[in-house]
Amino acid sequence: MSSRALRRLERQRESATPEAENDSDHEEVKKPAVNRFAFLGAESDDDAGNNDLVDEAEPEQPVPETPTISRKKNKKKNKKKKKQQQQQQDNSDKEGEDDEDLDQFLEQIRQRDLANSKSVSVEAEGDGELDEDFEEQFDNSDPPIAYTAANFHYFTTSRLKECLPLLSIKAVKNLDPDNELKNLFGNLSLETIDDANSTTSMSISPEVLAQFRKIARLTRGWGGRDRRGVPGTSRKLLLTTIKDDYLPTAQKQLNMEELTTDDVVETLRYKEEDEGYDFLSNKVKAQAKLGVRHFKFTKVPSVSDRVANSKFYASVVMTPDPDALIQLIQQHPYHVETLLQVSMVFLRQGNNKAMSNALVEKCLFVFDRSFNKRFHEMLQDGKSELIRLPYETFMNRQFYLCIFRIITGMAERSTFFTALNYCKLLWGFSPAEDPIGVRYFIDHYAILSEEYDWLVKVANSPLITTYAQWYTPGIAFSEVLALLHLNKTEEARLRLEEAFTAHTYCAYHLLENIGLSSKPPTSLKDIYQDDYVVLASETYLVRAPLLWKDQLHRQFLHDELTKLFSTFKPQTTGSWLGKFFSKESKPIALPINLVRFAILSGENKVLAKVPESVFDRDDVLEYDVMPPKDASAAYDVFTGVDNTTGVTDALPNYIDHNIISAIVQNRTGAEFDELLDRLQLQEVEEGQVPAEE
Repeated sequence: MSSRALRRLERQRESATPEAENDSDHEEVKKPAVNRFAFLGAESDDDAGNNDLVDEAEPEQPVPETPTISRKKNKKKNKKKKKQQQQQQDNSDKEGEDDEDLDQFLEQIRQRDLANSKSVSVEAEGDGELDEDFEEQFDNSDPPIAYTAANFHYFTTSRLKECLPLLSIKAVKNLDPDNELKNLFGNLSLETIDDANSTTSMSISPEVLAQFRKIARLTRGWGGRDRRGVPGTSRKLLLTTIKDDYLPTAQKQLNMEELTTDDVVETLRYKEEDEGYDFLSNKVKAQAKLGVRHFKFTKVPSVSDRVANSKFYASVVMTPDPDALIQLIQQHPYHVETLLQVSMVFLRQGNNKAMSNALVEKCLFVFDRSFNKRFHEMLQDGKSELIRLPYETFMNRQFYLCIFRIITGMAERSTFFTALNYCKLLWGFSPAEDPIGVRYFIDHYAILSEEYDWLVKVANSPLITTYAQWYTPGIAFSEVLALLHLNKTEEARLRLEEAFTAHTYCAYHLLENIGLSSKPPTSLKDIYQDDYVVLASETYLVRAPLLWKDQLHRQFLHDELTKLFSTFKPQTTGSWLGKFFSKESKPIALPINLVRFAILSGENKVLAKVPESVFDRDDVLEYDVMPPKDASAAYDVFTGVDNTTGVTDALPNYIDHNIISAIVQNRTGAEFDELLDRLQLQEVEEGQVPAEE
């Protein structure tokens, strides 16, 4: 090749090189833009936003053709990205709507609860107008007071606040007898406790027991490992455990509600018609500030319950029939009134204490599972002193009676500390009124459980010192014994002088029976006595020998009472209680709570001291002894006149007269058929005798 040809090729090569470089550079500029669109589906939202900014800044350039497959992939990715974004937006909108609907629903529930709630709010009570000096005249009066008004005005809010710690059970475990047994006998094995708790309350065949266990497995929420679970709530039983022979049911037999301020005021006002509404309202609000709550049990309005109530009324009030009660408890195993009444049947007819106590525990289970949420929380926290159960409600009275029977059962098992805490619980339900008369027997369990300090504090608290009648013989002389156990002999001697002045009649019999004095230095005729003095003294004298066991204590009692009687004068008024119990004082009316306790105790010696006029009343029924009555709400069993606005209620309010009529007719028919059969048999026998002869 010539040199000229070589120079020509060199020029061509130099002219071709810049174009190739320019093309290469141009492709590199376009390539990022192509990649952006090709991989749009894989970019994040932030990257996509940045790419948009870049694309807007870049000039429009022709996009090089891509293979068909790449385009299809890009379309799918773009479609997928849009679908994901749309789905996220829909989910976000849906969640927002759900949250909004949930908030609206919760707000509706809250408004409904506020409108229908029966609870008393402490904050609401605090915001209301409250006259802080409404009890000033009663606070300034020095106790004891010689008389007791229906609403106990001198037992003011300040005095109640002072007594609250004494009525507290401290912890709900103190109501568990198993806990006391552990303290007495060491740690018991879980197998031992479970074996004791699984025992049946009544005789039951193995076949039926197996059916009950099968039903328990099918009833969700029944029992559990701790035997304290019940269907319909996550709360556990506090006072009882479920036995194997308890029929598993998903529906409870009772309800419980919290009372409003107006309800509580009306409950207090019916006792004293002349009492001002403002004063009682201020008293309820002042107690609410302390945390006091009022509750009541109510029956479930069902046909089954009305039938059970009617059959019970017919079998107890109209024509007493223990056999009919046994049949009734088989048909309605959780009927409260029947459980309590049948327990007494077993106790009296067969002296079967184990069966009787088991039925009472079953009754307590019915109440336990029906506790109100707030009631349950307060009891679980040991704040029993803030719980109030007005005695005017029939089912509240059944709960009082059930607790009273539980206390008796605890004494049979010698778990006296648990019995004492149940006494505190029962007393705290109504500290001033004390409808069952806890003041007449709580000292017994305090001494047996060795709670001497507590008893001394109670004896000197407003629970005892506010009114003269609250200083019962049991509290008076048991305080002396407690001080002796605490080695406070001089203080015991002073307290014995006060007890002697207040309860000379009781002191006379103590010297005669406990002090080993065959002939006291004075005559019983010189000592003032009336129905109240005799009956109140007997409630302590029947229990005194169990308490005064130590020979040194009995010698102290003998020596000191002998000295006091040697200087005794019938009209002596030496102490602050003498003027209320002196020989010249007027007869004291029998407190109704003393009569209730005397009847419920079942002690023959105590019942013998009850005046005969008491048993002439038509409301002395064992299942509801002398219930309070609202005169403005009279109820006639036969006419059916009922004022539903009344404060009090009773069993006749829950019976069905049609069912009562059917029961009476059936029973009369059965008796008539039995009489016909007997007459026919007699005729056959008379006709056969001559033939044989």
